[in-house]
Amino acid sequence: MFELKEVALIYETKKQALAALKSTDLKIEKGEEVGIFGPSGSGKSSLLFIMSTLKEPSRGEVKYEGKELTALTPSAKAELRRKEFGFVFQEHFLINHLTVRENILLPLKEKRGARKRLEEITTALGLNKLLKRFPYELSLGQSQRVAVARALIANPKVVFADEPTASLDDENGSRVIELLKSYCSKSGATLILVSHSSEIIGDFRRRLRVENGQVYEVGVNA
Repeated sequence: MFELKEVALIYETKKQALAALKSTDLKIEKGEEVGIFGPSGSGKSSLLFIMSTLKEPSRGEVKYEGKELTALTPSAKAELRRKEFGFVFQEHFLINHLTVRENILLPLKEKRGARKRLEEITTALGLNKLLKRFPYELSLGQSQRVAVARALIANPKVVFADEPTASLDDENGSRVIELLKSYCSKSGATLILVSHSSEIIGDFRRRLRVENGQVYEVGVNA
Protein backbone atom coordinates (compact mmCIF):
# COMPACT_ATOMS: atom_id res chain seq x y z
CA MET A 1 0.00 0.00 0.00
CA PHE A 2 2.70 2.50 1.06
CA GLU A 3 6.25 2.38 -0.22
CA LEU A 4 8.87 4.95 0.78
CA LYS A 5 12.29 5.06 -0.87
CA GLU A 6 15.09 7.25 0.51
CA VAL A 7 12.54 9.70 1.94
CA ALA A 8 13.89 12.57 4.03
CA LEU A 9 12.56 15.82 5.48
CA ILE A 10 15.14 18.53 5.98
CA TYR A 11 14.65 22.05 7.33
CA GLU A 12 17.21 24.53 6.10
CA THR A 13 18.30 27.33 8.43
CA LYS A 14 20.88 30.06 7.90
CA LYS A 15 23.41 28.14 9.99
CA GLN A 16 22.64 24.49 9.29
CA ALA A 17 20.35 21.85 7.80
CA LEU A 18 18.20 20.00 10.34
CA ALA A 19 16.96 16.53 9.43
CA ALA A 20 13.49 15.95 10.90
CA LEU A 21 13.49 12.62 9.07
CA LYS A 22 16.62 10.97 7.71
CA SER A 23 16.75 8.82 4.58
CA THR A 24 14.03 6.21 5.09
CA ASP A 25 12.95 3.10 3.23
CA LEU A 26 9.65 1.64 4.40
CA LYS A 27 6.82 -0.58 3.17
CA ILE A 28 3.38 -0.83 4.78
CA GLU A 29 0.90 -3.34 3.42
CA LYS A 30 -2.86 -2.98 3.17
CA GLY A 31 -4.60 -3.86 6.44
CA GLU A 32 -1.48 -3.58 8.57
CA GLU A 33 -1.65 -2.23 12.10
CA VAL A 34 1.45 -0.08 12.59
CA GLY A 35 2.42 1.69 15.80
CA ILE A 36 5.14 4.33 15.61
CA PHE A 37 6.74 5.57 18.83
CA GLY A 38 9.57 7.78 19.94
CA PRO A 39 10.33 10.87 22.03
CA SER A 40 9.03 14.34 21.22
CA GLY A 41 10.83 15.81 18.20
CA SER A 42 12.16 12.44 17.04
CA GLY A 43 10.53 12.64 13.58
CA LYS A 44 7.62 10.23 14.08
CA SER A 45 4.94 12.80 13.24
CA SER A 46 6.97 13.94 10.22
CA LEU A 47 6.84 10.36 8.92
CA LEU A 48 3.06 10.25 9.36
CA PHE A 49 2.55 13.66 7.75
CA ILE A 50 4.62 12.67 4.71
CA MET A 51 2.67 9.45 4.14
CA SER A 52 -0.65 11.31 4.50
CA THR A 53 0.44 14.06 2.02
CA LEU A 54 0.24 16.76 4.70
CA LYS A 55 3.98 17.39 4.29
CA GLU A 56 6.15 17.24 1.20
CA PRO A 57 9.42 15.33 1.64
CA SER A 58 12.65 17.14 0.84
CA ARG A 59 13.70 14.17 -1.24
CA GLY A 60 12.73 10.59 -1.97
CA GLU A 61 9.74 8.77 -3.37
CA VAL A 62 6.41 8.11 -1.64
CA LYS A 63 3.97 5.71 -3.29
CA TYR A 64 0.43 4.85 -2.24
CA GLU A 65 -1.12 1.89 -4.05
CA GLY A 66 1.49 2.34 -6.77
CA LYS A 67 0.76 6.04 -7.22
CA GLU A 68 3.54 8.57 -6.68
CA LEU A 69 2.10 11.01 -4.12
CA THR A 70 4.62 13.79 -4.61
CA ALA A 71 3.54 14.04 -8.26
CA LEU A 72 -0.09 14.84 -7.36
CA THR A 73 -1.46 18.36 -7.50
CA PRO A 74 -2.60 19.97 -4.22
CA SER A 75 -6.25 19.48 -5.21
CA ALA A 76 -5.63 15.80 -6.05
CA LYS A 77 -3.97 15.30 -2.67
CA ALA A 78 -6.91 16.95 -0.91
CA GLU A 79 -9.34 14.69 -2.77
CA LEU A 80 -7.30 11.61 -1.85
CA ARG A 81 -7.32 12.61 1.82
CA ARG A 82 -11.08 13.21 1.75
CA LYS A 83 -11.94 9.95 0.00
CA GLU A 84 -9.48 7.44 1.46
CA PHE A 85 -7.80 8.80 4.60
CA GLY A 86 -9.14 9.39 8.09
CA PHE A 87 -7.26 11.62 10.54
CA VAL A 88 -7.09 11.85 14.32
CA PHE A 89 -4.73 14.48 15.70
CA GLN A 90 -3.66 15.58 19.16
CA GLU A 91 -5.28 18.90 18.34
CA HIS A 92 -8.90 18.15 17.60
CA PHE A 93 -9.55 20.75 14.86
CA LEU A 94 -13.30 20.83 15.50
CA ILE A 95 -15.32 23.69 14.04
CA ASN A 96 -16.83 25.70 16.88
CA HIS A 97 -19.94 26.95 15.07
CA LEU A 98 -20.97 23.41 14.10
CA THR A 99 -22.62 20.93 16.46
CA VAL A 100 -20.98 17.65 17.38
CA ARG A 101 -23.26 15.89 14.93
CA GLU A 102 -22.33 18.30 12.12
CA ASN A 103 -18.60 18.01 12.90
CA ILE A 104 -18.73 14.22 12.74
CA LEU A 105 -20.65 14.18 9.45
CA LEU A 106 -18.40 16.82 7.83
CA PRO A 107 -16.25 14.40 5.75
CA LEU A 108 -19.32 12.80 4.13
CA LYS A 109 -20.20 13.96 0.64
CA GLU A 110 -22.82 11.24 0.23
CA LYS A 111 -25.32 11.34 3.13
CA ARG A 112 -27.01 8.00 2.32
CA GLY A 113 -26.75 5.67 5.31
CA ALA A 114 -25.25 8.43 7.43
CA ARG A 115 -27.77 8.13 10.27
CA LYS A 116 -27.03 4.44 10.90
CA ARG A 117 -23.27 4.97 10.63
CA LEU A 118 -23.46 7.96 12.99
CA GLU A 119 -25.40 5.94 15.55
CA GLU A 120 -22.91 3.05 15.43
CA ILE A 121 -19.87 5.25 15.96
CA THR A 122 -21.34 7.58 18.58
CA THR A 123 -22.65 4.61 20.57
CA ALA A 124 -19.22 2.97 20.56
CA LEU A 125 -17.60 6.22 21.71
CA GLY A 126 -20.29 7.24 24.21
CA LEU A 127 -21.22 10.41 22.32
CA ASN A 128 -24.96 9.88 21.83
CA LYS A 129 -26.00 12.53 24.34
CA LEU A 130 -23.57 15.14 23.03
CA LEU A 131 -24.70 15.41 19.39
CA LYS A 132 -26.44 18.77 19.81
CA ARG A 133 -23.61 20.39 21.75
CA PHE A 134 -20.95 22.65 20.28
CA PRO A 135 -17.20 22.00 20.63
CA TYR A 136 -16.72 24.82 23.15
CA GLU A 137 -19.14 22.97 25.45
CA LEU A 138 -17.03 19.79 25.48
CA SER A 139 -14.17 18.58 27.64
CA LEU A 140 -10.83 17.76 26.01
CA GLY A 141 -11.60 14.06 26.21
CA GLN A 142 -15.04 14.49 24.65
CA SER A 143 -13.53 16.61 21.85
CA GLN A 144 -10.99 13.90 21.07
CA ARG A 145 -13.69 11.25 20.87
CA VAL A 146 -15.63 13.47 18.46
CA ALA A 147 -12.46 13.77 16.34
CA VAL A 148 -12.17 9.97 16.28
CA ALA A 149 -15.81 9.63 15.19
CA ARG A 150 -15.23 12.15 12.40
CA ALA A 151 -12.15 10.22 11.23
CA LEU A 152 -14.10 6.97 10.88
CA ILE A 153 -17.46 8.19 9.59
CA ALA A 154 -16.53 7.94 5.90
CA ASN A 155 -15.08 4.41 6.15
CA PRO A 156 -11.49 5.37 5.27
CA LYS A 157 -9.00 2.91 3.79
CA VAL A 158 -6.21 4.35 5.95
CA VAL A 159 -6.52 5.81 9.45
CA PHE A 160 -3.71 8.15 10.54
CA ALA A 161 -3.66 8.87 14.28
CA ASP A 162 -1.15 11.28 15.80
CA GLU A 163 -1.14 11.01 19.62
CA PRO A 164 -4.89 10.22 19.68
CA THR A 165 -4.98 9.53 23.43
CA ALA A 166 -2.98 12.56 24.58
CA SER A 167 -5.98 14.35 26.16
CA LEU A 168 -7.77 11.23 27.42
CA ASP A 169 -7.76 9.35 30.71
CA ASP A 170 -6.64 5.71 30.68
CA GLU A 171 -10.17 4.30 30.31
CA ASN A 172 -11.19 6.52 27.39
CA GLY A 173 -7.73 6.24 25.85
CA SER A 174 -8.03 2.47 25.80
CA ARG A 175 -11.53 2.75 24.36
CA VAL A 176 -10.29 4.93 21.50
CA ILE A 177 -7.36 2.63 20.68
CA GLU A 178 -9.60 -0.44 20.70
CA LEU A 179 -12.17 1.28 18.49
CA LEU A 180 -9.52 2.28 15.95
CA LYS A 181 -8.08 -1.25 15.94
CA SER A 182 -11.51 -2.86 15.75
CA TYR A 183 -12.57 -0.65 12.84
CA CYS A 184 -9.42 -1.43 10.86
CA SER A 185 -9.60 -5.14 11.65
CA LYS A 186 -13.22 -5.44 10.51
CA SER A 187 -12.92 -3.21 7.44
CA GLY A 188 -9.45 -4.26 6.28
CA ALA A 189 -8.23 -0.68 6.64
CA THR A 190 -4.65 0.22 7.50
CA LEU A 191 -3.96 1.83 10.88
CA ILE A 192 -0.88 4.03 11.33
CA LEU A 193 -0.72 5.40 14.86
CA VAL A 194 1.93 7.64 16.38
CA SER A 195 2.57 7.87 20.11
CA HIS A 196 5.35 9.02 22.44
CA SER A 197 4.66 5.90 24.52
CA SER A 198 5.69 2.39 23.52
CA GLU A 199 3.13 1.04 26.02
CA ILE A 200 0.16 2.40 24.05
CA ILE A 201 1.20 0.44 20.97
CA GLY A 202 2.60 -2.55 22.89
CA ASP A 203 0.19 -5.05 21.35
CA PHE A 204 0.24 -3.63 17.82
CA ARG A 205 1.17 -6.25 15.25
CA ARG A 206 3.98 -4.08 13.88
CA ARG A 207 6.00 -1.45 15.71
CA LEU A 208 8.46 1.17 14.51
CA ARG A 209 10.73 3.29 16.70
CA VAL A 210 11.85 6.72 15.51
CA GLU A 211 14.84 8.36 17.12
CA ASN A 212 16.77 11.40 15.89
CA GLY A 213 15.00 11.16 12.55
CA GLN A 214 15.94 7.50 12.01
CA VAL A 215 13.29 4.77 11.68
CA TYR A 216 13.92 1.35 13.25
CA GLU A 217 11.82 -1.80 12.95
CA VAL A 218 11.17 -3.05 16.49
CA GLY A 219 9.32 -6.22 15.73
CA VAL A 220 6.10 -7.86 14.68
CA ASN A 221 3.70 -9.33 17.24
CA ALA A 222 1.91 -12.57 16.44
